[in-house]
Amino acid sequence: MSSTNKTENLKLNSWIGSDKPKRTDFNYDNEVLDKVITEHKEDAVSHVNSEERFRWDNVMHEGTYFGDGQLERKIDTECPFPARFGIIFANNRPPSIARFSTPQQSNYFGFFSLLACTSGIEFSDDMVTLTVRQTSMPVIEKEYMNFNESGITYHYVMFR
Repeated sequence: MSSTNKTENLKLNSWIGSDKPKRTDFNYDNEVLDKVITEHKEDAVSHVNSEERFRWDNVMHEGTYFGDGQLERKIDTECPFPARFGIIFANNRPPSIARFSTPQQSNYFGFFSLLACTSGIEFSDDMVTLTVRQTSMPVIEKEYMNFNESGITYHYVMFR
């Protein structure tokens, strides 16, 4: 005889003092639990896999490149996700250097996003490749873009 009562959701046996449990009752309950737990674990909508968890947990990617002086250079950031926004800056340089004797301004800091970028930076459609420029002529008025100056270390930070 199975139990007098059953659990509300899974209808597992819930015995009272006068019930006489049988092995088949326990086997039935174990089969129900095994089926429900297996279906739940395999439910791709309710659970995320390790690749999805990695993507969700890692919202930032950092990288470095060394300026080689080329006027234009493509940087493969090897970003593991499609970035939406980022910054790029030169190590041990201020964001901008103004030379008042010439009035020339050299920029070492910029932003890039899906919608717009600082002059001297392009963010490609693959959302992983940066194109940086080292200008020998001013881009705007007397502003020079310095995103690939020879001997300078540059850092970029990309966000999901």
